[in-house]
Amino acid sequence: MKQCPNCRFENDSTMNFCLECGTPLTASLLSDAKTEYLPVNLQNISTVVPSKNKNRKYFWIFGGLASLLILVLLGLIGALFFANRLGRENAAVKTPTPVVSPTRKSSPMPQKSVGIDLSNASAETPEIEVNVSPDPNFTPPDKPTTRGVFNVKADKNWQLSNLDVVGGEKFVLLALGEIDLREIEKGVSPEGIADKKYQSRRLFAEFPIGALLMRTRYADGKYSKISAVGVKKASGVWQNAPDERGKLEFCINDTAPDGNEGEFIVSLVAFEE
Repeated sequence: MKQCPNCRFENDSTMNFCLECGTPLTASLLSDAKTEYLPVNLQNISTVVPSKNKNRKYFWIFGGLASLLILVLLGLIGALFFANRLGRENAAVKTPTPVVSPTRKSSPMPQKSVGIDLSNASAETPEIEVNVSPDPNFTPPDKPTTRGVFNVKADKNWQLSNLDVVGGEKFVLLALGEIDLREIEKGVSPEGIADKKYQSRRLFAEFPIGALLMRTRYADGKYSKISAVGVKKASGVWQNAPDERGKLEFCINDTAPDGNEGEFIVSLVAFEE
């Protein structure tokens, strides 16, 4: 049967027009024929269009996971970097312990290298005075310190030691270590830096900036001629003037020691005649 699309009258399937209203039925027949001969599975299948929202959902999920992974990796790298940096900063710096190499004292008169055989130095148990602040109003010593050690700080001025010396004494001084001069240079040796561009920071113009200086402090407050420890770095042998009796005093040749870091370790060994 063919239904008229105009009046809904049921016509015979062989009719080309509606018996009721005369409307042509050819177009309707063609349409029904196309539908009638389509495979059943194709008649009931609707076209599936991929959902854009679903694709976006997957995009944000994978994007979020990738971002999280990157943040975790960056966090691990940062943690390793700071741990390594803190490890270096907190590493203990061991100060070398001088064996029997003493630091040399300054003498009031120009010094000449004394040809003394170091093997003749006294092997007795030394008197050790380390980092002790002696009373500046001391009694003149009757005998010298046989062996002693004193640490000279880079950020202080003249520092009185407990290394006693007497007139005519011969002894060896040896200075070890390095200091950092603020705004100038790091790792400076006891010889200092002879560069003339730093002359404004020299406490004593005749000595290099940062050089380790020494003198003998007398009981009456006066002192001997100032000398640089580094000038005798080869032999390290010094000899006092006949009337030179007191305590050795040290400082860094710097007019502005505040902010400097480090220290020199000065060792003394006296010779017995």
